Amino acid sequence: MAFSKLGNGLPDFLVRLFGEQHRDFVEISLHWKFITGIYLANYSKVAKFEQGTLFIAVENSVVMQELILIKDILKKKVKDSLDISLKDIVFYITDEKRKSKNSTVNSVGRFR
Repeated sequence: MAFSKLGNGLPDFLVRLFGEQHRDFVEISLHWKFITGIYLANYSKVAKFEQGTLFIAVENSVVMQELILIKDILKKKVKDSLDISLKDIVFYITDEKRKSKNSTVNSVGRFR
């Protein structure tokens, strides 16, 4: 039996799992780190892709401003590398990271 790398079939598996209508969402999500770079990808994530509009959840306003400044570059990169046309990219600040940090215990044993 021949083995293949796990990543080779991952996009196809996820499309089968979520449905063909979510193919573009899956492709963009899996390639987000390549599209934005590691730093910006660590503070943002693909939240939704609907009718040609990509919704990106961003951790803070600094990262959101950076993404807004390179919005056209991101759209071109998605088109060139994934052959997916974006009408628009909408960025919004989410407090998801903040919620998870609030439940952690700091070094002296108190909740933040």
